[in-house]
Amino acid sequence: MLVALAASGCRAQSASPAAASRDSFAPTQTRQIRSFGAVGDGRTDDTAALARALAASDGYCLDGEGRTYRVVGTLHATHDLCLRNVTLDQSLVPFDTRQYVRSACPAIANASAIVDCGDPAIRPEDLKALQDSLGVRTLLIRPDQGSGPLHLILDHVKVDTGRYPEAGSRTDSAGIWIEGADGATLRNVEVTGSGKGHPLIVLRSSNVAVDGLWIHDIVWGPYSGEAPLVRERVAAAGWNTYPIHEFRRAGQQGAKFAKFYGVRVQEQVTCAAFAEVHNVVIRNARISRCMARFVDGDLPWQADGLDVARSSSNILVDSPVIDTIWEGMDVVANGTGIDGLRIVSPRVTNCFSFCLKLGKQLRKPVVSGAIIRNAGIAGIVFYGPVQDGKLDGATIDGLGTIVVAGRNFVPWPKQPGAGVQINEGTSGSGSDERSTPRGLEIDNVAVSSGGGPAYGFGVLNKGGEGVHVQGLRATGFNRAAIGGSGPVSRN
Repeated sequence: MLVALAASGCRAQSASPAAASRDSFAPTQTRQIRSFGAVGDGRTDDTAALARALAASDGYCLDGEGRTYRVVGTLHATHDLCLRNVTLDQSLVPFDTRQYVRSACPAIANASAIVDCGDPAIRPEDLKALQDSLGVRTLLIRPDQGSGPLHLILDHVKVDTGRYPEAGSRTDSAGIWIEGADGATLRNVEVTGSGKGHPLIVLRSSNVAVDGLWIHDIVWGPYSGEAPLVRERVAAAGWNTYPIHEFRRAGQQGAKFAKFYGVRVQEQVTCAAFAEVHNVVIRNARISRCMARFVDGDLPWQADGLDVARSSSNILVDSPVIDTIWEGMDVVANGTGIDGLRIVSPRVTNCFSFCLKLGKQLRKPVVSGAIIRNAGIAGIVFYGPVQDGKLDGATIDGLGTIVVAGRNFVPWPKQPGAGVQINEGTSGSGSDERSTPRGLEIDNVAVSSGGGPAYGFGVLNKGGEGVHVQGLRATGFNRAAIGGSGPVSRN
C-alpha cells in the first residue's frame, strides 16, 4: 500500500499488490538542480531556476547536492516529483500590514465569528501582494486541476520558512504543502523557521509513508499593527478567547469588504497536518518547540504538534516524540470521520493544554504505550462522538505544570487537571447538539504528580457512556482516582 524509497537512487517501488497495480514513479536519471541555473549558495535568488527544475520534475530525480537554495515566494510542482539533498530557504519579506491593522478588537467567544474592528479595507492595488504574502507555500506539490494524482519522493529535504513570525496565515501558508498525491514517501524531511500556517501539510492523498520527519523551532507572532503578546494580558482575556486579526475576502464568512477582521484566536501553527488521507504510516516523527512570540518570552501557545483530520482512514503514527507544544496531537474526525487510527508509543511532553486529544467522528482508535509528561490541563482527552476507543498502557505525570525557559509555569491554575479526560462535545455539523463518547476501554494507565503539585483526577469522565477502566494506578491526586458525572465500570 505504501511507496518505499529504494536503498539506491531515488526510486519508488511497490510495497503491496495495491500499489503494484498502478505505475510507480521511478525516474532512471538524476539531474543536479544547479544544471537548471541555480547557484545554491544560500544568498542568490534561485527561485526562477528552481521553477525550471520543477517543471521537468517528472523526468528526473532532482538532486540539490546538499546545498541551500534561496526562495522568494511559492514554488509549485505540478508533476511527479523526486527531490533529494536540498535546503530551501524562504526569504519573502511579508506584506507590511500596519496600514490595515490599526484597531484593537473586543473579546470574541464564538470561534466561527468575525468582527469588524474598524480597520480599513484593503486597497485594490495592494490586494494581490497581500494575498501572496498570506498564502506563501515554499514548496507546493499539487497537480493541476483535472490532472490525475501525482507520485512523490522527498529524501533529505529541509525547508526554512523564514525569519518573520508575523508572516503568512494559519490556513493558507506552508513550508511544504502536498495535495493530491497517490504514493508519497517522505524520508528525513526537516522544517524550521517562522510564520503562521503549516510547516508540513498533506491533503487529499493516499499511500503515504513518512519516516524521520523533524519539525522544530517554529514561531508565530501577531501581524504588524497588532498589539504585542503579553502573558498577563492574554491570560486575562483567556488563552482560548484572546482576539486577534485575520484577513477575509469579500463574501467570506459574510465579510462585506476584503480586510482584516477580529477573530477568536485558534491555532496559528499546526506543525504537521494530515487531512482527508488514506493508508498513511508516520514513523519516528520529532516535533518540538512550536511557539508564539511573546514580549516576555515565547510560549507554546496556539501551535499544535501533529494533527489528523477529516474523512481519513488507516493511519499509523508510530513512536512520535513531541515536545513543547500547545496540543501534542489533535485528532479532529470531522467530515465523514476517521477509521483505523493507531498511535503507538507516543512520547509527548510539555503541552500547554492537552498532550493527546482525540475527538468527533472517530471510530475504534487505539493508543498504546503512551508516555506523557507535563500537560497543562490533561494528558489524554477523548471528546464528542468517539466510538469504541482503546487506551492500552500509558504513563502520565506532571499534570498542571509545563516548563518554559527552564522554569515551571502553571497556565490553567483553576483547572483541576486529569490524567485521562472524557468530554461531551458538539456533533460537528454546525449545531450545538451535544454528542457523547461511547465504549471506551482504558487499560493499564498510571497517573502521578511526577513530583509536581497534586492534580485532580486519574480519570475524569464528564459525560462518556460505556467507559471501562482496569489496571488504573493513580497517586498524588487531590480529588479522586476516578471522578466526574459520567458512569465508569472498573476492575
